[in-house]
Amino acid sequence: KQKTQITASSCATMSSAASETKVCLLTGASGTIGYAIAQALKASSTPSTNWHIILIGRRPPPASITHIDKKPRMVLPYDEFLKAEMTNESSVTSTLDSHFESLQKSPDANVQSLNRLDLLVNCAGCSLGNEPIVDVSAETFKNVMEVNVIVPFILSKWAMKKMATPSGGRIINIGSIAGESPRLHSVPYTTSKYALGGLTRALSIEGRHLAQTTKSTEAGEGVVAVCQINPGNVRSAIMSEEEAARREKEEGFVEADDLAKYVALVASLPNEANVLESTVMPTRQPLVGRG
Repeated sequence: KQKTQITASSCATMSSAASETKVCLLTGASGTIGYAIAQALKASSTPSTNWHIILIGRRPPPASITHIDKKPRMVLPYDEFLKAEMTNESSVTSTLDSHFESLQKSPDANVQSLNRLDLLVNCAGCSLGNEPIVDVSAETFKNVMEVNVIVPFILSKWAMKKMATPSGGRIINIGSIAGESPRLHSVPYTTSKYALGGLTRALSIEGRHLAQTTKSTEAGEGVVAVCQINPGNVRSAIMSEEEAARREKEEGFVEADDLAKYVALVASLPNEANVLESTVMPTRQPLVGRG
């Protein structure tokens, strides 16, 4: 398994007794939204609380986000990367178990303090089969469901166990406005986002009864707040220039950085407070009303 090493610099902020380091596990940081979330979490750090960000995925993130969304060169803001086959539960769990066990066994107290999980952000996703239903194969449909639903399930299941402590934790699922109002020719993607909404609500109940759902005697009165944030149009180079131009004229865009700041705000809430479901969208995007 491939992972980055914790360096002295990544632990430097933990040296102060007055500073608490929280740990976030994040997927999808190679994309526009995930990158912005990592950056916003880092930017939200304060003298008393800072974020240690672990990325997990099939391949290492790029050295910069430039070739993804044409932004100026910036180093991806994260502390560690763990490589796993994301749709394979045994690969994901063994990778995470091995990583956190190594932290627990470290002779360095600062490294040991990272053996915790405060936040999981399920941001990775894919959009395939955006064509008439008669042209969509079952294999394509299955692939979208695996990435957009099965992967968040696998990670959330593992995270619940790790968060089974009196302090609990938080899980944020990045959904889509498609889970509220579908577009034409988007059957696999839309279905997956509706399914993610169901997963979010079911997990929120599990998190409310953390000790019972994790069969843990260590959870105490801890809870896991589970929520879903549904973005509307987000500006990204992944979208074709023609479609981007159409949406800019008719619907507008929300900037990934603004969406990410909202994610960081939700992440800063105490675990006893939850925003179950919310939508961050351009003001002009026609989700409601007849126009």
